[in-house]
Amino acid sequence: MLGLTSGPLQKLPLSRPLLALGVGIATGPLGIGLLRPEEWGAPHAILKEAARLTLAISVMGVALRVPIRDFVEIRRPLLLLLGPGLVLMWAISSGLAWLAFGLAPLMALAVGATITPTDPVVAASIVTGHVAKDKLPRASRSILSAESGANDGLAYLLVLLPLMVMTKGSEEGLARVVTHVIPVDLLLAVGIGALLGGLTALALRVGDRRGWVEHSSLLGRSVALALLAVAGAHAVGSDGILAAFAAGVAFNGLVDRKAELEDEHVQEAVSKLFTLPVFVLTGTLLPWSAWLDGGWTLLLFAIAVLGLRRPLAILLLVPFLKVKRRDAVFFGWFGPVGVAAIYYALHAEDSLHDPRIWTMTSAVVAVSVLLHGVTASPGVLLYGRSTTRARHEEAPVRPDLQ
Repeated sequence: MLGLTSGPLQKLPLSRPLLALGVGIATGPLGIGLLRPEEWGAPHAILKEAARLTLAISVMGVALRVPIRDFVEIRRPLLLLLGPGLVLMWAISSGLAWLAFGLAPLMALAVGATITPTDPVVAASIVTGHVAKDKLPRASRSILSAESGANDGLAYLLVLLPLMVMTKGSEEGLARVVTHVIPVDLLLAVGIGALLGGLTALALRVGDRRGWVEHSSLLGRSVALALLAVAGAHAVGSDGILAAFAAGVAFNGLVDRKAELEDEHVQEAVSKLFTLPVFVLTGTLLPWSAWLDGGWTLLLFAIAVLGLRRPLAILLLVPFLKVKRRDAVFFGWFGPVGVAAIYYALHAEDSLHDPRIWTMTSAVVAVSVLLHGVTASPGVLLYGRSTTRARHEEAPVRPDLQ
């Protein structure tokens, strides 16, 4: 239905994830009952795998969409956001979980880790499309895109750290993080992804020069590469999300078809093909009864996370980011929580067998999809107007007009 009405829907001031989530709610148990998760056997396992694949393909789309030269130009703000920025968001989110629900410190850290990374799927609705390209500077779009793609893989470490300590004890858990999670799950994932992406790009170069490859869409190849990276990382026990992003960056850096990559609008196609189903599925599995039990505390927690987690982290980093106030405000608000949080929350729930993780995380995801979905278009327009006004004010006066 969303696909058949994609033209009119693009004119609405609402994001596709928000519309898809609404369709899931309407067709799920709370609505007309067309989709019945209780009959699927293991609905959370299905959603977890759907989120994993969607996330891998989405970070691949991000890596292909951001020009390689932009990674060099934005390296300072990107490294700050992926380093101290990520840790600050984790600390703020964990602190809010601890204050709101009185969780044990390690459980608060686990919940905070699931909602720390910004989401490339929801962020795509903010930084792509004609309005975003007209109103947002390319550097701003590249920073938000690259950050959302990279921090989803890096958040794997934040999630596993409290999980390892809680399930294996502090000494064994920390040792496992040092000896396995960092070298195997993270560093090896980057190496595998970069190797697969580089080999794929080089093979495509050879095929193009010898006339073996037709000039067809790169979308199919990018999806196949993302799935290959996930499979390769899974085979050695590494993080498939980080491997997919590394594969996309390596492929983007070595492939000859730069113009084709820019004209392909890979992220928009990925949004239509993969984002909508995972949010529809999420809409059918929202824990309404658990939310009602959480009451106003849960709602206020979700709002506080969105109002403090990223804005406060950006505020603390402003002196080092060296960005203008309008950029800090824009970056501070548009750090959505989405598919990455869904995947990590279900992963943590599998490890700890505690349904509270899904209850709290899904509430933050739903509120984020709603608030960011409604404010995306107006926010981009306001940012564009402030940028245009600032350029006019800073423009030098022409001598013949003096």
